[in-house]
Amino acid sequence: VPFGSFDILSDEDVRQGLKTYSDWPTYPQIYVKGELIGGLDILKETAAEGSLKEQWEIDECALSAKESLESRLEKLVKRNKVMLFMKGLPSAPRCGFSRQI
Repeated sequence: VPFGSFDILSDEDVRQGLKTYSDWPTYPQIYVKGELIGGLDILKETAAEGSLKEQWEIDECALSAKESLESRLEKLVKRNKVMLFMKGLPSAPRCGFSRQI
């Protein structure tokens, strides 16, 4: 499944603000079409149940400069059909949970 990602360690405002925005206190956080699906446990359950691509109706959004944090978060969670907010990058995860993705 193609996905975008955002390194929450690169922006402390996003890291802290997303916890409030999503009402989900931990990372990674997975969004599909701008809606929070959950964390690692939910991703693993969904993967075990069947095809993520079909279930999440995957087929393809962008970010602007200076704006409110709420507006930035709304755009970030919708940046790609599936968005993963994690510590580090998929190619270089920076925590144990993110390494499991």
